[in-house]
Amino acid sequence: MKKIISILLAVMLVVSVAAVSVNAYGSDGDYSKLSPGSSYDPSDSYTVDDNTPTCEEAILACGGDLNNVQKIYFQLPLADPKQDGSDWVNQYNTDADGNCQICVYWWGGTAGSASDGWPSGKGCTWVGYRTKLIDKENRIYEATVPADGNTPLIIWNNGVNGGMDETKPIFKFGRQLADANIEGAYEGDYDPYLPEGTPNEDNMDGCIQIIDYTRSTINPLTQIPAYESNWYIYYGDGCYGNYKTDSPNYHGKHSSCVNPEHLANPDKYHPTPGDVNYDKEVDINDVLYIQQYLAGYELKEDEFNKNNADVDGDGYISIIDATRIQRYLAHFCNIDGTKPYTG
Repeated sequence: MKKIISILLAVMLVVSVAAVSVNAYGSDGDYSKLSPGSSYDPSDSYTVDDNTPTCEEAILACGGDLNNVQKIYFQLPLADPKQDGSDWVNQYNTDADGNCQICVYWWGGTAGSASDGWPSGKGCTWVGYRTKLIDKENRIYEATVPADGNTPLIIWNNGVNGGMDETKPIFKFGRQLADANIEGAYEGDYDPYLPEGTPNEDNMDGCIQIIDYTRSTINPLTQIPAYESNWYIYYGDGCYGNYKTDSPNYHGKHSSCVNPEHLANPDKYHPTPGDVNYDKEVDINDVLYIQQYLAGYELKEDEFNKNNADVDGDGYISIIDATRIQRYLAHFCNIDGTKPYTG
């Protein structure tokens, strides 16, 4: 049933976005949503700026509870090498530090697009609310979204409402993902592009959306593609994969990571657990290096690999990591902790 509702909402959402986009900017070329002395209205969708509320601010403004939320993540896409002009970053959505500001909105629920809970009595539309850049190197953004059981869809965008007038310079700069289920995603004939499970089976808390340039939906009014996405479990530090951390198939943050950027640069992103001193072997010397590190010795970056020293992938370097190597060397387990030892 939720699947059918989601499809109906998706159709309504396309119409809603298109309708807002018609008058999304003034004819004078000023794309700011605010004028001196005015106040923000979440239906005045132009381009993102510092006055655009964050997700948290929006939820609180609509009477929501920040103790009843889910954290959903997004990786700012690199430009599609097969398509010109697919970059999400442009002059309309960068802040004073040059960082791209990514926005999100959701359909239904507290502060949602179909909600009348906003103080103005209107729901939120594109560009929605600002998300938080939590990892600049890996381009990871975090959105705080209600977990109130009434938020079926989420939509990420690059903070630019391009409108529908092809003659306007802003038209070609808008980017967005296609709407994605965040409730009931695993019910019935569910999306095959889902991980093994989610940390919370009731929603997508702790998951990350990754753009899939091979799948897109063309907006019939603007002819601009809304790209589909694939869901993964987010492990942190730009690492994501298909398995929950309590799954028997999960073997640590780095070992389970399927981020193609990390896989393409293994020396930097995809560690060899246990090879702490860069000699391409896992031996007792690696144990000694971890012990020295924990004792406070100053070790040079080129002689102590912190990623490899976090053997169990829990985000910390501890005596447990040294013990894991020792158990591996004694053939009690594999380096990823699994048994029996296979060599």
